[in-house]
Amino acid sequence: MSWHLWAVLLLLICVPGCDARQASLARVQPAHNVGMQPEHNQLEACVADYHAGVDYFPQRASFSWSDQLSVEYGLNFKRLRFRSSVNVGEPLEIVLVQCGTPTPAHSPATLVVQVPIQRLATGNSAMLGAADELGIVDRLVGIENVRAPTVESVRKRVASGHIHELWGNAHSNIEPIMAAQPDVYLSFFSANPQFNIHPQLQQVGVLALPQADHLESHPLGRAEWLKFLALLVNREAQANRQFAAIEHDYLRWAALTSDLQQRPLVMAGFPSGRGSFEVFGGLNQRARLIADAGGQYVLEQSRERGSLVQVSFEHIYEKGAAAPFWLGARPGYASLPQMLATSPHSRWFRAAREGRVYAFDQGYTGAWASPYQDQSMTRPHVLLAELLQVLHPQLSPSALPSNVFVRKLP
Repeated sequence: MSWHLWAVLLLLICVPGCDARQASLARVQPAHNVGMQPEHNQLEACVADYHAGVDYFPQRASFSWSDQLSVEYGLNFKRLRFRSSVNVGEPLEIVLVQCGTPTPAHSPATLVVQVPIQRLATGNSAMLGAADELGIVDRLVGIENVRAPTVESVRKRVASGHIHELWGNAHSNIEPIMAAQPDVYLSFFSANPQFNIHPQLQQVGVLALPQADHLESHPLGRAEWLKFLALLVNREAQANRQFAAIEHDYLRWAALTSDLQQRPLVMAGFPSGRGSFEVFGGLNQRARLIADAGGQYVLEQSRERGSLVQVSFEHIYEKGAAAPFWLGARPGYASLPQMLATSPHSRWFRAAREGRVYAFDQGYTGAWASPYQDQSMTRPHVLLAELLQVLHPQLSPSALPSNVFVRKLP
């Protein structure tokens, strides 16, 4: 059945006044009396004894590093705003309402979500590690590829049969997403609007929220998407504690390179077709990661914010041929000779000739699946420590026991 027919059926079953953009299956959630001065957010239940004037969110979060997210609190709702760093023409407002309490006034374009949500689906594997850290893997009902997770708790839930596979390309995802019946679907946000499906999902009643952690300008801004997920399940206190530890460790590592005068050139990316290279922009969080590790990204002058940017081979060769380090090679190569056999032009780069090529694919399990894909969003401090070992091992206080994300091609 096409998603267009699904949309028609949904509109037919909606009662008069039902908004198909916000329609979802009614679910029975427990409701508790919380009194006049709740000491913590409601992690599992709705409010059974609503009183105007009571603050139902005594534990709150804010965004300090993210370029794209902001949140304001009311007594019984949170007004979350998303403004893409690459497509400022698409702002989005989401009102998160404590279930069991009234929905505040809002514009017709606003999405309304009852929290805490109970059923979560995601088309972006980056959120799987965050779900594990917040202890909400038991709410996952759909992920992009059930064979890809490296997070152990997610793998166990897949094995239990509780997770739908949402594999597909663009609009072919819509029917399996609807079948999973999520309260919220986190949709990978592309810098190319034609590849985004959250508008179509919203039209058929799926509360689809764009997820754009990869488009942040700072690794800590990317890590703050942990708080974005926490807002959906009222776990701000837990997210605040975890983020504070992440921030502390990241800034501690970054301080080691703050006064460096000698910063080696670093090229990145991989061939993506005849005569082209896939890289990331000079304003992307991965470029900042290289800078904080004491390197100089060869495309740092690029004003692009995207995480997937196409450039010509000639351009990357001009900028990166002399770079002594190559980070972020295509994942999955068993060795540097195998990579060079597949891409002979890569021999023209100094880093390849001298054997300093690294991929973010430690623990690779195939089909682009590795801990980097589903665990690195909330572990920028670990990534930074590993890159510091690559670029400036003399600055690292102690050798890392083993790498989690970065692998040198043998």
